[in-house]
Amino acid sequence: MSIKAQNPIGIIGAGTMGAGIAQAAANAGWPVKLYDVNQTLVDLAEESLVKRFERLVEKDRMTNEESRACQDRITTTIVLEDLSDCDLVIEAIVEDFDIKTIVLKQVGEYAPNAIIATNTSSLSVSELGSACGFSDRVVGMHFFNPAPIMPLVEVIRGEKTSDKAVQRATLLAEAWGKTVVQVADTPGFIVNRVARPYYLESWRIIEDGIATVDVVDDAMQSLGEFRMGPFMLTDLIGQDINVATTRSVWNRLGNPSRLAPSAKQESLVERGNLGRKSGCGAYAHDDKDHIVPAIITETREVEISDHLVTAINDFCLEASCTGGSMLDKYIFSRVLSGIINEAMWAVTEGVASPKDIDTAMKMGTNYPLGPLEWASRIGIEKVHRLLSALNETVSDDRFASPPFGTVSA
Repeated sequence: MSIKAQNPIGIIGAGTMGAGIAQAAANAGWPVKLYDVNQTLVDLAEESLVKRFERLVEKDRMTNEESRACQDRITTTIVLEDLSDCDLVIEAIVEDFDIKTIVLKQVGEYAPNAIIATNTSSLSVSELGSACGFSDRVVGMHFFNPAPIMPLVEVIRGEKTSDKAVQRATLLAEAWGKTVVQVADTPGFIVNRVARPYYLESWRIIEDGIATVDVVDDAMQSLGEFRMGPFMLTDLIGQDINVATTRSVWNRLGNPSRLAPSAKQESLVERGNLGRKSGCGAYAHDDKDHIVPAIITETREVEISDHLVTAINDFCLEASCTGGSMLDKYIFSRVLSGIINEAMWAVTEGVASPKDIDTAMKMGTNYPLGPLEWASRIGIEKVHRLLSALNETVSDDRFASPPFGTVSA
């Protein structure tokens, strides 16, 4: 299959994500047609793209000539029919099934030869394809923000997506310098599913009165070498966005207890405490990037059985290069084992290969290791032993793991 930069790439949605995808494609040499519904939106996108390319010149990442060439490759339009000559059209609009369906149907009619890619992060590619009437041509291409920088693209095959559509989306993303993982059309795909326990188990630790948000964040950063703790990260993402993703994945997977939303996090959102964008979330933020915990937690001393202490110590001895208090190790092992467990369930259910799951979590969320790589380093027996010990401490069976031996790390 030819992968030369010939026919233009169509992008629907001139917001942050759409403009970012346009930048990535143009920077790789592809002509791009960027569409949105009114002139004001496309004008704002043009201004933003000019500033982005100018900043790259200022940072010596491209020359003035290269910047100008990239800008010239991007044209904007408010006429959807202008995308009729595109061989790939990427939709990057609001995460609403009905709105996406309307747009994808129009694209399929105006561009009868185009592969139609949706940048959905949580909706079913199969259902979108069926609803718009072009199931064989609809494929998922889930980019991560900021699209020009983040290296990962999840390519999602719907139930009736053609091999041609999957291959074309994969080859194009790779030609733009992206690392592609191929994923089954399951809720949350890889990243938005496997990352859930990083947030949820941390919120449950707060709800259990075991530690404060800053203690949890510090433990995950120091013992796990995560770049950002779960509460600081959800404040950055937006607590409302994180809650919406959690609820979507949980509902579509049939409400498994291990992915149940946090009542405390949802109450935070109900009060309008959405994180940095509202000035307050798990932390209170000021305009100088100073933060203090905003959730008052009356902590108690956690009671840990000898059996669980042994399992935690065995787990942490291999999982972390840094020592810590028993509380730190309890927090770290409880959260990380939840992530590993979700990765094992994803493999068992055929979401993706172990290699692609590890790649996705390292490149999509900047994890220091893939969860199954981590499990291999720790020892799968020790992981199962810890999960079994943790499951004895809860009433909802959420640490139950796939049967031992079904997933090899």
